[in-house]
Amino acid sequence: MTSQKEGSAMRARSGFTLIEALVCVVVLGLICLIGFPKISAAMVRSDLRSARTTVVNLVATARAASIQTGRRTWVKFDGNNALVLIRDAAGATDTIGAVQNLSAQYAVTVVGVDSIAFDPRGFGASFGDTTSVTLSRNSHSETVTLDGLGRVIK
Repeated sequence: MTSQKEGSAMRARSGFTLIEALVCVVVLGLICLIGFPKISAAMVRSDLRSARTTVVNLVATARAASIQTGRRTWVKFDGNNALVLIRDAAGATDTIGAVQNLSAQYAVTVVGVDSIAFDPRGFGASFGDTTSVTLSRNSHSETVTLDGLGRVIK
């Protein structure tokens, strides 16, 4: 037996009310507003680390090519493009590998030296004690530092 009166049948409730749906949307919006800056900053830092790794790989490629061939090599920064150049026996330069467009790949800008040269022994030839290449995006930056021997130290 039920305690309901004969004329007032209760309907089963299915779904959400408008107020419940609006509360859900507001809570989700607040979570997104709190999390977006942190996620955005993490993406920028990730892109900077990736660009730094690309520059370190280009330095390693240039240094290895100079040792293997016994010729002078460079990592050349042309704006935000980075490439490895080698001088052949005739004195002309040739590109080793692909040109890396750091701006298009990682949206970073390159600040610092315009080239890093290695002598035929793989030692740094274009700088004294140390040289640095700074990669920046927004207010974040990463630095690649090489010692006088051409080794990446930071």
